Amino acid sequence: MQNKEALEEAAVFASYGKQVLDNPAYQQAFTARKAKLFDTFCRSKAEETEKREEAWREMQNLIAIERYFNRILGTGKKAEEALNR
Repeated sequence: MQNKEALEEAAVFASYGKQVLDNPAYQQAFTARKAKLFDTFCRSKAEETEKREEAWREMQNLIAIERYFNRILGTGKKAEEALNR
């Protein structure tokens, strides 16, 4: 079992992550960027492989950021549950 300090730190860090994810400006920027990348990919020609691959890589980076935040929230939730036992 982790020590209380580490659990509290994880819970606080998760609350920071939640504040970011709940921020309307962040949500709008993230959604707009994803839409732009999707549009870039869809409007590109099949032979524009570099353009398409760059859009794909950027989308994968955004997905990785989403996963990171979700992992932070999951860890924080588990930490809170452990603290409340």
